[in-house]
Amino acid sequence: MKKRGRILVIDDDPAMRIALKEALSRAGWKVTLTSGGKSGLQSFRESPADLVITDVRMEDMSGIEVLEQIREISNVPVIVITAYGTVEDAVLAMKRGAVDYILKPFSLDDLQKVIENAMPASSVSPPTPLTLEGFDRDIVGNAPAFRDMIAFCDSIASSRCTVLIWGESGTGKELIARYIHFKSPRRAFPFVAVNCAAIPENLLESEMFGHERGAFTGASVQKTGKFELANKGTLLLDEIGELPKPLQAKLLRALQEFEIDRVGGKAPIPVDVRVLATTNADLRKMVKENTFREDLFYRLNVINIKVPPLRERREDIPLLATHFLKKFTKEENRSISSISDAALQKLENYTWPGNVRELENVMERAVLMARGNTIDEKDIILEGGEIPRQGVKDLNISAGQSVREVEKLLILKTLEEVGGNRTKAAQMLGISIRTLRNKLSEYRNDPDFPDALSKA
Repeated sequence: MKKRGRILVIDDDPAMRIALKEALSRAGWKVTLTSGGKSGLQSFRESPADLVITDVRMEDMSGIEVLEQIREISNVPVIVITAYGTVEDAVLAMKRGAVDYILKPFSLDDLQKVIENAMPASSVSPPTPLTLEGFDRDIVGNAPAFRDMIAFCDSIASSRCTVLIWGESGTGKELIARYIHFKSPRRAFPFVAVNCAAIPENLLESEMFGHERGAFTGASVQKTGKFELANKGTLLLDEIGELPKPLQAKLLRALQEFEIDRVGGKAPIPVDVRVLATTNADLRKMVKENTFREDLFYRLNVINIKVPPLRERREDIPLLATHFLKKFTKEENRSISSISDAALQKLENYTWPGNVRELENVMERAVLMARGNTIDEKDIILEGGEIPRQGVKDLNISAGQSVREVEKLLILKTLEEVGGNRTKAAQMLGISIRTLRNKLSEYRNDPDFPDALSKA
């Protein structure tokens, strides 16, 4: 059976809903049922469908009203169902933007023909990267989990609320943050990013809040911090879980009062900034361990967005691979036009611990290695990719071992597989380099800690 997109059915007749779901599901569609116009519109706003079927006569809201409101936000095909003899409803619906109508009673064959006419391929058209005028990056994805996330980003972009964007390393959290900024009323103003893990602790406060001349040794000039640079725009705090605890209190004050204090400053400075934060750490766990302030967590977590890992959106792998193929053939001036089925199968079967970032690296290497105009299976090199598939038995884990010991075994095994490359190991483990470094320092005095790593 051919895999198709999703249809939203809006009808207050339970029997009709059940009949439509059975027929459409057998044809390969994913079906969402709602019992009225208001609930149907809410469902569509939260998760847009590929096609909408709505009854005209419903108690809470007419299908014409549903159609008009959907047309305000989307051009998705809408098919209306109308009672036998009320052709005027159908004519009105067509004038308001419906692509077709079905008169009751109708056969399932009639329904299928109408859907075929509305969507000639009887499935979603091949997706392309989402490109927006002025936005310099491509948003690539058509999997339901990914599309639902993008739709949610659209719905909250105009808010001033802080947003916590979380997910594994390599999923594209910063890209989603930039997308939210671009879709917001602040898009004409700066988007400023601070990587909380990449800046030394003794410089972070100055980077974020700025400093006055003479505030400390070496402060020969006044420095404007990231909060001020992002005024009226958006500030991204990347890897917020790495923010040292002393600075967490100052960040909380900035978020609560919308003002900051420069290092060495005498008066607070008001700022108008929308703050987005990203993390691949479990902040709730960090709160329990007293390494992250609970009040700051709740202040950041007003809106919560999870960026799905690549293994939860596998249908996007061919699309992403093709996108990266086009990108790197252009950059490298190569004439490679396609990816073989065997190569795609290899990509789709892989576990992708490094997510989209890892796939991008694999495709860049494949473009450089390919000798013909097609990327073959041999060009797809998946380094260190067997670790997630091995299972705990290969790590010599047994019942009764402490969580610390199991964690250490996993980290050391990963480092062994990648030849001691800490950056690659951190990416595969879904943690920051700073966290990995701290963990290794913690294990250094253990008797079974490898000598090679002790000297690293």
